[in-house]
Amino acid sequence: MSKISAIPVHTLNEKARQGIFIRKYDNQSISGPRIRNAHRDDHYIFILLEKGMGRMMLDFNELKVRGGALLCILPGQVHQGIALHNTSAWFVAMDTSYISDHYRAVFELQLPQLQAVRLKRSEMERVGACMQLLEKEFLQADSCPFRQQVVRSLADAMTGLFARAYATEMESGQPAAKRPALITRQFKSLLQSSYKTIKSPSAYANTLNISPSYLNEAVRMTTGMPVSYWIHQEIILEAKRMLYYTDVTVKEIAYALGYEDHTYFSRLFHKIAGMPPLAFRQKHRE
Repeated sequence: MSKISAIPVHTLNEKARQGIFIRKYDNQSISGPRIRNAHRDDHYIFILLEKGMGRMMLDFNELKVRGGALLCILPGQVHQGIALHNTSAWFVAMDTSYISDHYRAVFELQLPQLQAVRLKRSEMERVGACMQLLEKEFLQADSCPFRQQVVRSLADAMTGLFARAYATEMESGQPAAKRPALITRQFKSLLQSSYKTIKSPSAYANTLNISPSYLNEAVRMTTGMPVSYWIHQEIILEAKRMLYYTDVTVKEIAYALGYEDHTYFSRLFHKIAGMPPLAFRQKHRE
């Protein structure tokens, strides 16, 4: 088994409620075996470190994050905690279906040098207040009117504040990315506009005027996952959105996403999302 395939991938279904998990940690000091081993997640992670210091490995680079900073970890990035010292922080895990395309583009443009962003005190208070409100709504009973809609709106506001922080950081000037990272950005940009019509890695490689093997190598080097993984993730992400926000049938969704065989699409969705399409719709609309 290769090293890449041996790295575990944690799913959000293990701990989330309707595609989101949020928790505030206060005065945490942890090191050694209590820290989780290196792994990937199939979802986004957003961290706001209010005070203290944390050390972690992110795609084999050690990060030291001090109070007054935020950090986004993308799906597929390998990460591992090393130590926390007197840390108070917000932690949010979120399904990709919660993240708007505009915000995703900002986060993915940071690859592979995604770092923590320092915040002004007023900015930190604004983000913290948004996360606190999100937690309160997240903990509401399912029977509370419009609970899920309010949670989604607050999650969108929170991710917008994170995206704004990264966009501002980008404007201040970043070192030039290496060629694999540039190719990955080009591929993901093309993918977002073409996933309904282009399904094969070789077709994306041809459009980018590179060989399929080199495209796959560049994307795997940058994200830890092959091209086919990201194609499927993009398709299933849009399917999740259609299942949640519309009442169209699974057959209609399959056709809209470029699949004439809706049974094949349903099997693909089940494989990637961990449940059939209609089960996903029912779970997230509860």
